Parts: sequence; structure tokens; C-alpha cells
Amino acid sequence: DEHTFVSQVAMSNMAAIQLGHMATKKSQNADVQKFAQATIQDHLKAQQQLADAAYGAGIRWPTKLDDKHQQIQQRLSKLSNEQFDREYMKTMVERHRDVEKMLAARVSSGGSSESPLAAKVQQWAASTLPDVRAELKEAEQVYGGLGTE
Repeated sequence: DEHTFVSQVAMSNMAAIQLGHMATKKSQNADVQKFAQATIQDHLKAQQQLADAAYGAGIRWPTKLDDKHQQIQQRLSKLSNEQFDREYMKTMVERHRDVEKMLAARVSSGGSSESPLAAKVQQWAASTLPDVRAELKEAEQVYGGLGTE
């Protein structure tokens, strides 16, 4: 269902933005900080485009993180230095893999209904998927570069 899909992706974007802000403050690693800053920009843009695609459909937009994302945020907030960097990047790899699967499934389904919202969401997913894949690759590279210092 489009409403559920949009809400889940909006929640994921919001979490990526908030965790990115945390990483720009907590990380001492230049690659992690650069990734976090790019993540904030990319997800703000994706969130705006998703909001534009879903405009007028009466979708309840998330205003705060759900329990799952709050737990991730709390867990990361207790870490510091290399431990924070590794856990943040590991989380970014996992979350981007999840979103990549969601978007790929949406794109491959070809849109299950003929509603204008379904068409717009389908188009948004198709245009966003390459960006998510690029971010996932970047996250994997940064995470791989951290080692186990």
C-alpha cells in the first residue's frame, strides 16, 4: 500500500538525517563526517521529493522517530570515537540495504495500482534507487576503511 510505503521511507529518511547530524558532531573521522554530511543533504532532498510526490494524498508524515529508530539513535549516542564511527557506518550500511530492497521491490512491481499516488511514488522510487545504491556503496567503502582499530 502506497501510504505505508511512503510512511516507512519517510521514517527512514528522517532517521538517516538525524543520525547524520549526530555523526557530524561525534565523529573524529573525516570520511565518516563527509559521508554523514552527504547523507544529510541527500536525504533532505529525497524527503522533499517524496513529500512532493505524495502531496495531497493525506499521508500522515512522521514527526518523530519510531521505537526502532529511537533505539538505534540511543545506542549510537552512548558510543564515542572509533566505536561510534564503526557502529554508525555499520548502521548506515544496514539501513541503506533495507531501503534499497524496499525501493527495488517497488520499482520491479511496476506499481500495483493505477492511482495517481501509485504512479508518483513509483516514479520517485525509480529515480531515487540509483542514489540509494550509490550511497550504499559509499557506506560500505567508508565502513570497510575503518578496520578494527
